[in-house]
Amino acid sequence: MKKNILLVLALAGTLSSCDSPRSQRALSSTSSNGLTNTNPGSSAFVNLTDTGSATTTTTTTTGTTSTVPSDATKCKFSTDGATGFESSSTHLGDYTLCQSSTDKSVVYFQLKTPPTGNNGDVSICLIPTTSSGSNSIYVGNPMCGYFKDPKAVRKITFIKYAQYSGATINGVIFFKDLSWYYNSPFNAYVMTLDAYKTCMNMLAYPYYNSNYCTAFKNVGQYVYKTF
Repeated sequence: MKKNILLVLALAGTLSSCDSPRSQRALSSTSSNGLTNTNPGSSAFVNLTDTGSATTTTTTTTGTTSTVPSDATKCKFSTDGATGFESSSTHLGDYTLCQSSTDKSVVYFQLKTPPTGNNGDVSICLIPTTSSGSNSIYVGNPMCGYFKDPKAVRKITFIKYAQYSGATINGVIFFKDLSWYYNSPFNAYVMTLDAYKTCMNMLAYPYYNSNYCTAFKNVGQYVYKTF
């Protein structure tokens, strides 16, 4: 009899809120954050294209048993860590990012190819967003962590900012926690999270400056997924 393959569900406690401007953000950082919350007016929204393309693959169940969360059965997860992922991106490769059917502050994430860099494993940061038409704004703490096991499904519970407690999370922007060179007006290597924060903050009152967001989008080192 073939040995059952269980899809491991890791608890959210292994991920931490993070915003410190370091080359690799510490997982021991606290849930408090130093982000400047953007004004919820229309000027504080950024237009990002959903870059998570769905695939036609299906999860193979012959000879295996998959254990997935009861609130995420609508999504496709890989049982072997190689096939059956729901989406694909140029930035992170094949992945599944599924929102809970019972709690929109909860998502489940599975990644085929854990990113690595010159200094070893690279963490991934995920930020909850809400949308207004084709535009979005972040509404909660970034959650960063390592996703080393392609068979593991990780549960992530977002913490919304107090002023956005009534906002509905219907999208996530996520990316490798690395620095990239951003053209004008940055003209510098900047950590992706810091570049995104700057983009959003500069859109808000009193700046109304979209040039930082244009530079951020042109580099394209992120994935934006809507639900």
